[in-house]
Amino acid sequence: TYMKAVLNFDQAKNDYDKAMIEAKNKRQQLVAERSWLQAQQTYNQSLKNFLNELLDSYIGLVENDLQVQIAENKLRIAEIDFQENQDLYNKGVVALQDLQSASSTRLQSEASLEEAKLSLEQVKQDLLILLGEEVQVVDASTVNIDVKLPTVDQLITESLAVQIAQIDVQVAQMDYDSLINPSQYTKDKCERTLKIAQNALKETQNSVKKSYQSLLLATENLKKYIQAQRETVSVAKSQFDSAENNYKVGVASEKDLLNAENNYLMAQKNLLGYVKSFLKNLCSLYIDAGLDWQQTLDQVFGG
Repeated sequence: TYMKAVLNFDQAKNDYDKAMIEAKNKRQQLVAERSWLQAQQTYNQSLKNFLNELLDSYIGLVENDLQVQIAENKLRIAEIDFQENQDLYNKGVVALQDLQSASSTRLQSEASLEEAKLSLEQVKQDLLILLGEEVQVVDASTVNIDVKLPTVDQLITESLAVQIAQIDVQVAQMDYDSLINPSQYTKDKCERTLKIAQNALKETQNSVKKSYQSLLLATENLKKYIQAQRETVSVAKSQFDSAENNYKVGVASEKDLLNAENNYLMAQKNLLGYVKSFLKNLCSLYIDAGLDWQQTLDQVFGG
């Protein structure tokens, strides 16, 4: 859990301070620093996991509420279809298989609605457990996505994995340089250890760079997906409004209205999915870059 990670992190900080005081040479200081960086890695991952869970629950609350509305509409459509097929069957217009198919769809829609309601209640419980109290959920679909992302160079410089690999090289170099009249075996072993550390550093720098390049591109693309989906939501809203007006004047059926509403609800749900992914990426990037992710979230939500 996140709280356990916080406690472990605090202990690691105390261990680091103690080790630095007790260190008798540069090598021992580097070893202590490496342990501290590894503790930061573990903490950062726990923080990311916590924020991902929080966003899943916070935004998921609205997503699941939309899904309940969609399921309710689908059930109503299934009930209309079943009633129509039953009337037609009684008149001998459709076969028994048609009526059975409509009945099956209705039963499946009932089950889907119950599942959607349960998911909504569960995500409410998850959010309550995470935050310790009920909160008013802000509409995440309108978040400000015009935020500056850290650069690849920033991320590589702040990368804990790279810093750890750099320390491994320093330690290996110090071990090699401190050899005094070593045997050939010991010298060869230290040389190999140093080369392994140097190669590992290059590989880490390369993999970290590629990883951040991909994450930055994905995050920039999510901005575009959000903008595009906002337009889709606007179109779906207009179509729903039109269907509602047509239904009121009797030129559209209830099914037409329900289908239009579901298209609108689904468009909103898809938008929230993009927003959630964007926020997860944003938090991850800011944490890795050592930047203030809390202030950025406030900015994104208009705080």
